Amino acid sequence: MKVTVKAAAKLNLSLDVVGRRSDGYHLLEMVMQSVDLFDTVTLTDREKGVSLSVNRDDVPQNEANIGYKAARLFCESARVPFDGFHIKLKKRIPMAAGLAGGSADAAAVLLGLNEWFGRPLSLDELRNAAVKIGADVPFCLMGGTVFAEGIGSLLTPLPSLPRCFFVLAKKGEKPSTAQMYAQYDQMIRPKRPRTRELIDALCSGQLDAAARLCRNVFDEMWESENALLRRVMQEHGALGTAVSGSGPTLFGVFEDEGSADRCAGELKALADEVFVCEPTEFGCEMDA
Repeated sequence: MKVTVKAAAKLNLSLDVVGRRSDGYHLLEMVMQSVDLFDTVTLTDREKGVSLSVNRDDVPQNEANIGYKAARLFCESARVPFDGFHIKLKKRIPMAAGLAGGSADAAAVLLGLNEWFGRPLSLDELRNAAVKIGADVPFCLMGGTVFAEGIGSLLTPLPSLPRCFFVLAKKGEKPSTAQMYAQYDQMIRPKRPRTRELIDALCSGQLDAAARLCRNVFDEMWESENALLRRVMQEHGALGTAVSGSGPTLFGVFEDEGSADRCAGELKALADEVFVCEPTEFGCEMDA
C-alpha cells in the first residue's frame, strides 16, 4: 500500500499580536495563505514498527521529528496500531523560515494516516488532533485563505485571493520562535497591521489594496536584514511586501508572472533561497 500527500507552505499576509494568555501564549490575529510550495509525505508498508526518513541530513529522522509525533498522536486518537508503516518526507519548504514547513508535514501525516487506516477520524476530529501538535497545524490541514485567531487555531475561511504571484526570499537564520516573541515583548510601539482592512479588501477582491495592507508585527525586527531584498521587490513592481511568521522569509505580491520571475532571478544572488509561488486553496491534498 502507498499513500502520498502534498503539504503546502504558509504565508502570513498579516500577523498581529493582540494579547497574551495566562499560560504565556500570545494571542494573535492573522490572515494566512497557502502557496504552491510543497513538501511531500509518502506512507508505505513496513513489516513491523514505524520508521521515518527525510531527504535532508539536518532534519531529525526519529521520534523527535514532528511528523513522527503526529503519527503517534493519530494512532492514539484513532485507536489504531502504531505499527506497520514507513513515513518518507521529501522537504522543499525551507526550515525555520516562517513558512510552517514542519506544521505542514505534521498535517500531511495526519491526513495520510487517516486515509491509510480507512478514514476512522472525521475532519473535525483530525483538526482536534492537529491543534495538540502545534498552533499552525490546523491551518496547514485546512489551507486556503483564512483568518486565524487565538493562538492561531481558530480559523475562519476567507474568499480566495485573485490570481497573483508571490516571490519568497529567505536570507540568514533566525533565533527560535520563542526568542522572537520574547523580543517582540520588549518592543515599545510596534507598527501594527490593519488586519480588518485587509480582510475587507480580500472580501471585495481588491488585490492591490490587499497587497498594500500585508504587514507583520515582526517586520521591524527584520528591517535591516531585508532592506535590500524589499527594495529589489519594489523595483520589480511588488504590490506589497511583508515577513511571514516570525521571519526571516520576506515575500512580495506580484500581479504578473513575468515581473515575479525577473525579481526572483535578481534575488537569487542576494538571498539563500528564492521561490516563485501562487496561492492555493488547500493545505494538504492527496496526491493521486
